[in-house]
Amino acid sequence: MDNVQVYKDLIKRMLALVDAGTTDSAAGAYRQPSSVYTDPALFEREKATIFKDEPQFVCFSSDLPEKGSYYTFDDLGVPVLLTRDNEGKVNAFLNACTHRAARLKDGCGKTASLACPYHNWGFDLKGKLRAVWEEKSFGSIEKSLYDLVRLPVEEKYGMIFAGMHPDVKVSVDEILGDMAPVFEMWDLGSLGYVAQHEWKLQTNWKLALDTFCEGYHFLALHKNTLGGISIGNTSAFDTFGPEGRNHRLAFPNESIKRLKEIPESEWTLDIFNDFQLVHFIYPNTSLLVSPVSVEFFKLYPGDKPGEHRTIYRSYVRQGGDKGWDGNTPQEHFEFICKVVDEEDYWVSTNVMKNLNAGMLRYSTFGANEPALQNMHQAFLRGIGEVPVEAPPTKVGVTAGC
Repeated sequence: MDNVQVYKDLIKRMLALVDAGTTDSAAGAYRQPSSVYTDPALFEREKATIFKDEPQFVCFSSDLPEKGSYYTFDDLGVPVLLTRDNEGKVNAFLNACTHRAARLKDGCGKTASLACPYHNWGFDLKGKLRAVWEEKSFGSIEKSLYDLVRLPVEEKYGMIFAGMHPDVKVSVDEILGDMAPVFEMWDLGSLGYVAQHEWKLQTNWKLALDTFCEGYHFLALHKNTLGGISIGNTSAFDTFGPEGRNHRLAFPNESIKRLKEIPESEWTLDIFNDFQLVHFIYPNTSLLVSPVSVEFFKLYPGDKPGEHRTIYRSYVRQGGDKGWDGNTPQEHFEFICKVVDEEDYWVSTNVMKNLNAGMLRYSTFGANEPALQNMHQAFLRGIGEVPVEAPPTKVGVTAGC
């Protein structure tokens, strides 16, 4: 795929939107009950279906950089251990010894084999039981019956997806659909890890995710941070993957206007600095890709509808020494944390407090917020519901209702 041409086509779409003073849009505004953020029964169904039965974007290939690398994943209550075996293949297992369920590894690193810290049973990187400590006194067993519990996993385009139980189907090509060639050209497998931050907030996981999926709020909420960089309320919107449930938003920066004075034949890869790409990968990932960095956000439900957890990992691309904001990778990471913490998540927690009061029955997504409409309808389909717009009644409720 011609990298420059892909960006040129996207630039032309955004320039047309900027010139017209508009944005890619849905057919009209869409109302849904605010209870999708507060209903305990719906919340439990989401955890039992959307998160249990769907492939999860765990990490990048660069998080398992060489043979013998391991990486642990505990974000969904299922302890997962990834290994890269001596053939270079990625494996996923329940992070538990099959003798007495002791945890095998923490964090990430490199190892030649896996040894249980409890009774020293030994497994190879493919999960095969190779040694039972003091086997003579333990008693004879059929070792093949005690191999590690294998979980489905696939590595492709520098991305690693896994299932949280053995019956989950994992296909990266199916997940990415016609966007797969674009992900492939980004060389995500060679990213360099910068840092990680975690938020635990009193807000619903979908409500927090909403802040990543529209540019309508840029000039109001981000006026002192992104306001002078990005053109608010303007974006190119595309869907991809099964039923179009994933999406990409391309947000033009103010600097894109300079390209109207430059012949297209003279556009080079530096045009990538004139917009920002934000991808939603169902069910809970927001991926921001720029010329020099990748911001990887994973959002998870907490114990209650009004609790959630975000894990943010920042990466630098090969050759990248400064973020699109002109900072070093660490400074860029800290800037993103500050914007999300003090602006996006500040407003998200305030919204949750108001929804908990129970007096606002509906949330409305404008025609200029097509990604939100698409995403929330996908969530409803994911729990077996048919998305139906709420009727045109008064938004609030009266006392006693």
